[in-house]
Amino acid sequence: MTGMKILMISTLNLSQPNGGTAHFLSLAQEFRRQGHTIHALIPDPGAIWAERAPMDQHFDQVFFSSRHLSRLIPLSKTSINTLAQIPTILSVSRQNYDWVYLRSNLFSSLISLALRMKGFPNILAEQNGWFADELNLMGVPGLFHRLVEQFQVMDARLASLVAVVVPGIQKKLMLRGVDPAKILVTRNATDIELFQPLERKQALQQVGLDPDFFYLGFIGDLEPWQGVETAIQAMPLIASQYPQVRLLVVGQGRQYDYLVQTYGADARVQFLGSVPYAQSNLYINCFDLALLPKQGLSEIGYSPIKFYAYAAAGRAILASRIAGIQEFEPAGFLALHHPGDVADLAAQAIALIGDPDRLAQMQAISRRYAEQYFSWQLVSQEILAVMESG
Repeated sequence: MTGMKILMISTLNLSQPNGGTAHFLSLAQEFRRQGHTIHALIPDPGAIWAERAPMDQHFDQVFFSSRHLSRLIPLSKTSINTLAQIPTILSVSRQNYDWVYLRSNLFSSLISLALRMKGFPNILAEQNGWFADELNLMGVPGLFHRLVEQFQVMDARLASLVAVVVPGIQKKLMLRGVDPAKILVTRNATDIELFQPLERKQALQQVGLDPDFFYLGFIGDLEPWQGVETAIQAMPLIASQYPQVRLLVVGQGRQYDYLVQTYGADARVQFLGSVPYAQSNLYINCFDLALLPKQGLSEIGYSPIKFYAYAAAGRAILASRIAGIQEFEPAGFLALHHPGDVADLAAQAIALIGDPDRLAQMQAISRRYAEQYFSWQLVSQEILAVMESG
């Protein structure tokens, strides 16, 4: 089959390094590598974009959301930025594209509706979470949960194909009447060229860390469901057995100020703030044991991009026993603890710290496993195969 023309739509601020932007940009890059023409409709980041690599590394052509509306809507309000994209969609000819790839958000069903009104025949909706449950974790009043759920289901029904990253989302959609035949269960992945093992001493030296300490580490947005506070609270228990252990917290987010104010005086915990995406591999390689203490969303589960990056960087991983992560325990590079359980996280960490041979084995396995199963190339091939068959 000749290359397809695909319009990719997202309301993410692509100048910000996080899992969402990595997912969107990586898929775009892989689609192009496999011979397809990729256009994008994204919010206008203004001068911020100049800090990133040129757009032509990812897209053949870029359309920006309505500049007039974008001035009225903060770039950080990703879901509301949907409204600024509708005028552009209504001006685009459906004959120009074989597929539209839409990264879903709270209100992306409005985009799907506009696309259907324009007669676009093939729409893929990428759903990375169950939005009502996520709002609940954020403390948003329950009044909005039902409305958001209806929007998400409508988004799936309007789509020709729905790509979900965990089976839990598939189950939710099917229970609400979405045709299971059009739901593709895929996963997140990582850039196995960017994320690679580095020599420990070299990585620590570049970051300015003492190689005599053992480092637990987390990288990512500091949100309630990340469970970073659980890891911090486990440090006194861990340090009672191994005083030379330190916890590195890399990233920012809604919990950053709270965590720094509450635990910043603890010398065992180092908050390193946000780092450029291109340097994240360096920081991950400072982790002797990478942490992923997720909590909440146990019914849906997770497919966190940092999990795949940890593995590609050759890290041993200690993570929550939760759907989407626990399935990889038999592979041999992952240890598990009960979500939100400070004592269990500490006990599992203590056991691993005291067994350097096991840690070394886990690190060797993780890189090999990532090379075989965790690349964006594999995920993009799965998605494209279904799109091409349609």
